[in-house]
Amino acid sequence: MTNPTEPAAPPPTYVAVERPRRSPFTLVTMLLVGGLLGASCVTCARASFELQQDQVFGRPGGDRVGVVELEGPIMEADEIVRTIRAFARRDDLKGLVLRVESPGGAVAPTQEVFEALRYASERMPVVASMGTVAASGGFWAAMGADWVVAQPGSLAGSIGVITQSPDLRGLADKVDFRLRIFKSGPVKDLGNPFRELTEQDEAVFESIIDDMFEQFVDVLVERRDLPRERVLEVADGRVFTGRRAKELGFVDELGGLHRAAQRAVWLRRQRDGAPSTDTSTRSVDQIEEPALVYPRPPAPEVLRLLTETAGEAAGRGWASAWSRLAEPSVVAR
Repeated sequence: MTNPTEPAAPPPTYVAVERPRRSPFTLVTMLLVGGLLGASCVTCARASFELQQDQVFGRPGGDRVGVVELEGPIMEADEIVRTIRAFARRDDLKGLVLRVESPGGAVAPTQEVFEALRYASERMPVVASMGTVAASGGFWAAMGADWVVAQPGSLAGSIGVITQSPDLRGLADKVDFRLRIFKSGPVKDLGNPFRELTEQDEAVFESIIDDMFEQFVDVLVERRDLPRERVLEVADGRVFTGRRAKELGFVDELGGLHRAAQRAVWLRRQRDGAPSTDTSTRSVDQIEEPALVYPRPPAPEVLRLLTETAGEAAGRGWASAWSRLAEPSVVAR
Protein backbone atom coordinates (compact mmCIF):
# COMPACT_ATOMS: atom_id res chain seq x y z
CA MET A 1 0.00 0.00 0.00
CA THR A 2 1.41 3.49 -0.89
CA ASN A 3 2.33 5.78 2.01
CA PRO A 4 0.22 8.95 1.64
CA THR A 5 3.05 11.07 3.11
CA GLU A 6 5.46 10.03 0.35
CA PRO A 7 5.27 11.93 -2.92
CA ALA A 8 4.30 9.89 -5.98
CA ALA A 9 7.08 9.07 -8.42
CA PRO A 10 7.04 11.34 -11.47
CA PRO A 11 5.94 9.63 -14.73
CA PRO A 12 8.65 8.88 -17.34
CA THR A 13 9.16 11.57 -19.90
CA TYR A 14 9.65 11.02 -23.63
CA VAL A 15 11.62 13.32 -25.80
CA ALA A 16 12.25 13.24 -29.54
CA VAL A 17 15.85 12.68 -30.34
CA GLU A 18 16.75 13.23 -33.98
CA ARG A 19 19.34 10.84 -35.31
CA PRO A 20 22.17 12.38 -37.26
CA ARG A 21 21.02 12.77 -40.88
CA ARG A 22 22.97 11.06 -43.60
CA SER A 23 24.82 13.30 -45.98
CA PRO A 24 23.57 13.67 -49.57
CA PHE A 25 26.73 11.88 -50.70
CA THR A 26 25.74 8.83 -48.63
CA LEU A 27 22.24 8.86 -50.10
CA VAL A 28 23.57 9.05 -53.66
CA THR A 29 25.99 6.22 -52.91
CA MET A 30 23.16 4.04 -51.64
CA LEU A 31 21.10 4.82 -54.73
CA LEU A 32 23.96 3.87 -57.01
CA VAL A 33 24.68 0.64 -55.14
CA GLY A 34 20.99 -0.30 -55.14
CA GLY A 35 20.72 0.43 -58.84
CA LEU A 36 23.75 -1.69 -59.62
CA LEU A 37 22.38 -4.56 -57.54
CA GLY A 38 19.02 -4.34 -59.31
CA ALA A 39 20.67 -4.26 -62.72
CA SER A 40 22.81 -7.24 -61.74
CA CYS A 41 19.71 -9.20 -60.77
CA VAL A 42 18.07 -8.55 -64.14
CA THR A 43 21.29 -9.31 -66.02
CA CYS A 44 21.76 -12.56 -64.14
CA ALA A 45 18.16 -13.52 -64.84
CA ARG A 46 18.57 -12.91 -68.56
CA ALA A 47 21.92 -14.69 -68.63
CA SER A 48 20.44 -17.66 -66.82
CA PHE A 49 17.69 -17.88 -69.41
CA GLU A 50 20.07 -17.52 -72.34
CA LEU A 51 22.15 -20.41 -71.01
CA GLN A 52 19.14 -22.69 -71.20
CA GLN A 53 19.45 -24.81 -74.31
CA ASP A 54 16.73 -26.47 -76.33
CA GLN A 55 15.32 -29.60 -74.80
CA VAL A 56 16.91 -32.33 -76.92
CA PHE A 57 15.99 -36.01 -76.67
CA GLY A 58 17.59 -38.81 -78.62
CA ARG A 59 20.88 -39.61 -80.32
CA PRO A 60 23.37 -36.76 -79.85
CA GLY A 61 25.43 -35.57 -82.77
CA GLY A 62 23.03 -36.78 -85.44
CA ASP A 63 20.18 -35.26 -87.37
CA ARG A 64 17.99 -32.89 -85.39
CA VAL A 65 14.26 -32.41 -85.94
CA GLY A 66 12.20 -29.70 -84.27
CA VAL A 67 9.00 -30.70 -82.47
CA VAL A 68 6.15 -28.28 -81.83
CA GLU A 69 3.20 -29.49 -79.77
CA LEU A 70 -0.39 -28.51 -80.56
CA GLU A 71 -2.24 -29.54 -77.41
CA GLY A 72 -5.76 -29.01 -76.13
CA PRO A 73 -8.51 -26.79 -77.51
CA ILE A 74 -7.24 -24.31 -80.10
CA MET A 75 -8.47 -20.94 -78.88
CA GLU A 76 -5.40 -18.83 -79.66
CA ALA A 77 -2.30 -19.48 -81.72
CA ASP A 78 0.18 -16.66 -81.08
CA GLU A 79 2.75 -18.68 -79.15
CA ILE A 80 2.72 -21.79 -81.32
CA VAL A 81 2.88 -19.70 -84.51
CA ARG A 82 5.92 -17.83 -83.18
CA THR A 83 7.59 -21.14 -82.32
CA ILE A 84 6.88 -22.70 -85.71
CA ARG A 85 8.22 -19.68 -87.58
CA ALA A 86 11.31 -19.49 -85.35
CA PHE A 87 12.10 -23.19 -85.89
CA ALA A 88 11.59 -22.78 -89.63
CA ARG A 89 14.42 -20.22 -89.78
CA ARG A 90 16.97 -22.46 -88.04
CA ASP A 91 19.74 -24.04 -90.08
CA ASP A 92 20.51 -26.80 -87.56
CA LEU A 93 17.17 -28.56 -88.01
CA LYS A 94 16.49 -31.04 -90.79
CA GLY A 95 12.75 -30.73 -90.49
CA LEU A 96 9.79 -29.93 -88.29
CA VAL A 97 7.19 -32.20 -86.68
CA LEU A 98 3.84 -30.88 -85.46
CA ARG A 99 2.64 -33.18 -82.68
CA VAL A 100 -1.16 -32.92 -82.54
CA GLU A 101 -3.10 -33.75 -79.38
CA SER A 102 -6.19 -31.61 -79.91
CA PRO A 103 -9.95 -32.10 -80.24
CA GLY A 104 -10.24 -28.89 -82.24
CA GLY A 105 -11.16 -25.31 -81.48
CA ALA A 106 -11.88 -21.97 -83.10
CA VAL A 107 -11.48 -21.69 -86.86
CA ALA A 108 -9.33 -18.54 -87.09
CA PRO A 109 -6.46 -19.69 -84.80
CA THR A 110 -6.57 -23.09 -86.50
CA GLN A 111 -6.02 -21.36 -89.83
CA GLU A 112 -3.11 -19.43 -88.33
CA VAL A 113 -1.40 -22.68 -87.34
CA PHE A 114 -2.09 -24.10 -90.79
CA GLU A 115 -0.56 -21.03 -92.47
CA ALA A 116 2.48 -21.15 -90.18
CA LEU A 117 3.10 -24.75 -91.25
CA ARG A 118 2.89 -23.75 -94.90
CA TYR A 119 5.43 -21.00 -94.19
CA ALA A 120 7.74 -23.53 -92.53
CA SER A 121 7.29 -25.96 -95.43
CA GLU A 122 8.96 -23.47 -97.76
CA ARG A 123 12.14 -23.80 -95.70
CA MET A 124 12.13 -27.40 -94.42
CA PRO A 125 9.98 -30.54 -94.56
CA VAL A 126 7.01 -30.50 -92.19
CA VAL A 127 5.41 -33.70 -90.87
CA ALA A 128 2.26 -33.92 -88.74
CA SER A 129 2.16 -36.60 -86.06
CA MET A 130 -1.30 -37.41 -84.75
CA GLY A 131 -1.41 -38.62 -81.16
CA THR A 132 -4.49 -39.76 -79.29
CA VAL A 133 -6.82 -37.18 -80.83
CA ALA A 134 -6.39 -34.99 -83.90
CA ALA A 135 -9.97 -34.00 -84.61
CA SER A 136 -11.77 -31.05 -86.16
CA GLY A 137 -9.39 -28.06 -85.85
CA GLY A 138 -6.50 -30.34 -84.89
CA PHE A 139 -7.15 -32.36 -88.05
CA TRP A 140 -7.43 -29.16 -90.11
CA ALA A 141 -4.13 -27.80 -88.79
CA ALA A 142 -2.36 -31.10 -89.54
CA MET A 143 -3.26 -30.72 -93.20
CA GLY A 144 -0.69 -27.93 -93.40
CA ALA A 145 2.09 -30.52 -93.19
CA ASP A 146 3.84 -32.13 -96.17
CA TRP A 147 3.32 -35.60 -94.71
CA VAL A 148 0.86 -36.92 -92.12
CA VAL A 149 1.59 -39.78 -89.72
CA ALA A 150 -0.93 -41.31 -87.30
CA GLN A 151 -1.14 -44.31 -85.05
CA PRO A 152 -3.67 -46.96 -86.15
CA GLY A 153 -5.71 -46.14 -83.06
CA SER A 154 -5.51 -42.35 -83.29
CA LEU A 155 -8.86 -40.59 -83.46
CA ALA A 156 -8.95 -38.26 -86.43
CA GLY A 157 -11.42 -36.50 -88.64
CA SER A 158 -14.54 -34.84 -87.20
CA ILE A 159 -14.73 -32.79 -90.39
CA GLY A 160 -17.30 -30.12 -89.70
CA VAL A 161 -18.09 -26.86 -87.93
CA ILE A 162 -20.40 -26.32 -84.97
CA THR A 163 -21.69 -23.47 -82.84
CA GLN A 164 -24.30 -23.42 -80.08
CA SER A 165 -26.84 -20.89 -78.85
CA PRO A 166 -28.29 -21.64 -75.40
CA ASP A 167 -31.91 -20.81 -74.60
CA LEU A 168 -32.18 -19.35 -71.08
CA ARG A 169 -35.68 -17.91 -71.34
CA GLY A 170 -37.16 -20.47 -68.97
CA LEU A 171 -34.52 -19.77 -66.34
CA ALA A 172 -34.99 -16.02 -66.74
CA ASP A 173 -38.74 -16.39 -66.15
CA LYS A 174 -38.16 -18.38 -62.96
CA VAL A 175 -35.91 -15.71 -61.43
CA ASP A 176 -37.99 -12.86 -62.92
CA PHE A 177 -35.03 -11.62 -64.97
CA ARG A 178 -35.65 -9.10 -67.71
CA LEU A 179 -33.12 -7.82 -70.24
CA ARG A 180 -33.76 -4.67 -72.24
CA ILE A 181 -31.90 -4.51 -75.56
CA PHE A 182 -31.15 -1.51 -77.74
CA LYS A 183 -29.69 -2.44 -81.10
CA SER A 184 -29.02 -0.95 -84.52
CA GLY A 185 -30.19 -3.97 -86.50
CA PRO A 186 -32.43 -7.03 -86.11
CA VAL A 187 -29.53 -9.50 -85.77
CA LYS A 188 -27.07 -7.32 -83.84
CA ASP A 189 -27.75 -9.45 -80.75
CA LEU A 190 -27.43 -12.70 -82.66
CA GLY A 191 -27.27 -15.59 -80.21
CA ASN A 192 -28.89 -13.71 -77.33
CA PRO A 193 -29.94 -16.53 -74.96
CA PHE A 194 -32.80 -14.49 -73.48
CA ARG A 195 -34.92 -14.22 -76.61
CA GLU A 196 -36.34 -16.63 -79.13
CA LEU A 197 -34.19 -17.47 -82.15
CA THR A 198 -35.84 -16.09 -85.28
CA GLU A 199 -35.72 -17.48 -88.80
CA GLN A 200 -33.41 -14.63 -89.75
CA ASP A 201 -31.07 -15.57 -86.88
CA GLU A 202 -31.02 -19.18 -88.03
CA ALA A 203 -30.26 -18.14 -91.59
CA VAL A 204 -27.30 -16.02 -90.48
CA PHE A 205 -25.94 -18.80 -88.28
CA GLU A 206 -26.27 -21.34 -91.11
CA SER A 207 -24.52 -19.05 -93.60
CA ILE A 208 -21.54 -18.65 -91.25
CA ILE A 209 -21.32 -22.38 -90.53
CA ASP A 210 -21.67 -23.28 -94.22
CA ASP A 211 -18.91 -20.85 -95.21
CA MET A 212 -16.48 -22.21 -92.60
CA PHE A 213 -17.36 -25.77 -93.56
CA GLU A 214 -16.62 -25.05 -97.22
CA GLN A 215 -13.24 -23.63 -96.20
CA PHE A 216 -12.49 -26.83 -94.26
CA VAL A 217 -13.44 -29.03 -97.23
CA ASP A 218 -11.43 -26.85 -99.64
CA VAL A 219 -8.30 -27.43 -97.54
CA LEU A 220 -8.76 -31.20 -97.55
CA VAL A 221 -9.42 -31.33 -101.29
CA GLU A 222 -6.36 -29.22 -102.09
CA ARG A 223 -3.87 -30.56 -99.58
CA ARG A 224 -4.78 -34.26 -99.89
CA ASP A 225 -5.50 -34.14 -103.65
CA LEU A 226 -8.84 -35.86 -103.18
CA PRO A 227 -12.11 -35.56 -105.14
CA ARG A 228 -14.55 -33.23 -103.41
CA GLU A 229 -17.27 -35.87 -103.48
CA ARG A 230 -15.04 -38.31 -101.63
CA VAL A 231 -14.35 -35.79 -98.88
CA LEU A 232 -18.03 -34.87 -98.52
CA GLU A 233 -18.95 -38.53 -98.04
CA VAL A 234 -17.20 -38.56 -94.66
CA ALA A 235 -17.48 -34.85 -93.78
CA ASP A 236 -20.47 -35.29 -91.51
CA GLY A 237 -18.66 -34.76 -88.20
CA ARG A 238 -17.71 -38.40 -87.65
CA VAL A 239 -14.31 -39.42 -86.29
CA PHE A 240 -12.33 -42.32 -87.67
CA THR A 241 -9.25 -44.22 -86.62
CA GLY A 242 -5.83 -43.50 -87.97
CA ARG A 243 -5.94 -46.70 -89.97
CA ARG A 244 -9.25 -45.70 -91.55
CA ALA A 245 -7.90 -42.21 -92.20
CA LYS A 246 -5.04 -43.74 -94.14
CA GLU A 247 -7.49 -45.78 -96.21
CA LEU A 248 -9.43 -42.61 -96.98
CA GLY A 249 -6.28 -40.76 -98.03
CA PHE A 250 -6.05 -38.27 -95.15
CA VAL A 251 -2.97 -39.93 -93.60
CA ASP A 252 0.19 -40.97 -95.44
CA GLU A 253 1.75 -43.39 -92.98
CA LEU A 254 1.05 -45.24 -89.74
CA GLY A 255 3.43 -44.67 -86.88
CA GLY A 256 4.32 -42.51 -83.93
CA LEU A 257 6.31 -39.39 -83.15
CA HIS A 258 9.74 -40.90 -83.81
CA ARG A 259 8.54 -42.30 -87.09
CA ALA A 260 7.39 -38.83 -88.07
CA ALA A 261 10.85 -37.47 -87.25
CA GLN A 262 12.52 -40.11 -89.39
CA ARG A 263 10.20 -39.23 -92.26
CA ALA A 264 11.08 -35.55 -91.88
CA VAL A 265 14.78 -36.40 -92.30
CA TRP A 266 13.96 -38.60 -95.29
CA LEU A 267 12.01 -35.77 -96.93
CA ARG A 268 14.92 -33.42 -96.30
CA ARG A 269 17.31 -35.76 -98.07
CA GLN A 270 14.97 -35.86 -101.05
CA ARG A 271 14.94 -32.09 -101.14
CA ASP A 272 18.70 -32.04 -100.97
CA GLY A 273 18.91 -34.32 -104.03
CA ALA A 274 19.15 -37.83 -102.63
CA PRO A 275 18.79 -40.28 -105.57
CA SER A 276 16.14 -42.52 -103.99
CA THR A 277 12.50 -41.60 -104.30
CA ASP A 278 11.29 -44.78 -102.63
CA THR A 279 8.67 -43.85 -100.02
CA SER A 280 8.39 -47.35 -98.61
CA THR A 281 8.89 -48.29 -94.99
CA ARG A 282 12.21 -49.94 -95.79
CA SER A 283 13.85 -46.73 -96.97
CA VAL A 284 12.80 -44.78 -93.87
CA ASP A 285 13.91 -47.59 -91.56
CA GLN A 286 17.46 -47.07 -92.78
CA ILE A 287 17.54 -43.57 -91.27
CA GLU A 288 19.03 -43.45 -87.80
CA GLU A 289 16.65 -42.09 -85.19
CA PRO A 290 16.93 -38.28 -85.14
CA ALA A 291 17.25 -36.17 -82.02
CA LEU A 292 13.98 -34.43 -81.11
CA VAL A 293 14.41 -30.73 -80.37
CA TYR A 294 11.70 -29.07 -78.27
CA PRO A 295 11.56 -25.30 -77.73
CA ARG A 296 12.88 -23.91 -74.47
CA PRO A 297 10.41 -22.25 -72.06
CA PRO A 298 9.30 -18.75 -73.06
CA ALA A 299 11.55 -16.03 -71.69
CA PRO A 300 8.97 -13.54 -70.39
CA GLU A 301 7.57 -15.88 -67.74
CA VAL A 302 11.03 -16.85 -66.43
CA LEU A 303 12.25 -13.27 -66.32
CA ARG A 304 9.02 -12.02 -64.79
CA LEU A 305 9.33 -14.36 -61.81
CA LEU A 306 12.97 -13.49 -61.24
CA THR A 307 12.76 -9.74 -61.75
CA GLU A 308 9.56 -9.34 -59.75
CA THR A 309 11.17 -11.08 -56.77
CA ALA A 310 14.27 -8.90 -57.01
CA GLY A 311 12.16 -5.77 -57.47
CA GLU A 312 10.01 -6.47 -54.43
CA ALA A 313 13.08 -7.00 -52.25
CA ALA A 314 14.72 -3.83 -53.56
CA GLY A 315 11.51 -1.87 -52.92
CA ARG A 316 11.34 -2.99 -49.32
CA GLY A 317 14.99 -2.08 -48.83
CA TRP A 318 14.53 1.40 -50.29
CA ALA A 319 11.47 2.07 -48.10
CA SER A 320 13.37 1.11 -44.98
CA ALA A 321 16.46 3.15 -45.89
CA TRP A 322 14.42 6.23 -46.77
CA SER A 323 12.51 6.15 -43.46
CA ARG A 324 15.77 5.99 -41.55
CA LEU A 325 17.16 8.99 -43.44
CA ALA A 326 14.09 11.20 -43.30
CA GLU A 327 12.38 10.58 -39.96
CA PRO A 328 13.59 11.21 -36.37
CA SER A 329 13.46 8.33 -33.94
CA VAL A 330 11.53 8.50 -30.65
CA VAL A 331 13.10 6.78 -27.62
CA ALA A 332 12.38 6.72 -23.84
CA ARG A 333 14.71 8.68 -21.58
